[in-house]
Amino acid sequence: MKGFVEKLNKVLEVILGTIGIAMILIQTYAVFARNVLQVASPWTDEALKLLFVWTIFTGAAMAFYIDDAICLTLVEDSKMVKSRPAVYGIMKIIQFAGATAVALFMMWHLRTIIGTQMSTGEATTVLKYPLWIMNSGIMVGMIFTVFYGVIKLIDCKKYFVKQ
Repeated sequence: MKGFVEKLNKVLEVILGTIGIAMILIQTYAVFARNVLQVASPWTDEALKLLFVWTIFTGAAMAFYIDDAICLTLVEDSKMVKSRPAVYGIMKIIQFAGATAVALFMMWHLRTIIGTQMSTGEATTVLKYPLWIMNSGIMVGMIFTVFYGVIKLIDCKKYFVKQ
């Protein structure tokens, strides 16, 4: 399973990196159009918002998996915790379970929001793309967070095995 997740993360890194470059190019054009060409480019704001939502929530899920973004460094690095793997494991279980529960809660409500936007055909003002596409980025991020959370919770058993 770990090999699959590592390959998935590599693919996501390439996709998110490409989107990041596209966002830089779009923002550069927006500034150039406004300041040099003296023309409005309202589509850039909508395009950037869409890309931003997708990259932030997917990237946050990846950061959650790496376990660099969610930790209590002061507590985790203390002698009391480092000398007791079970205490460290309990802390990690609380962190991973909490994040997974929040992601499941968000998924539950996003299901309603996205469904409503699909059924009403709600679209953005300028580009007229369906609004559910943007909110699907949040949903995908939450799905990845739950997926990674379950993997991390299963991995916590190593803290309770006698070595």
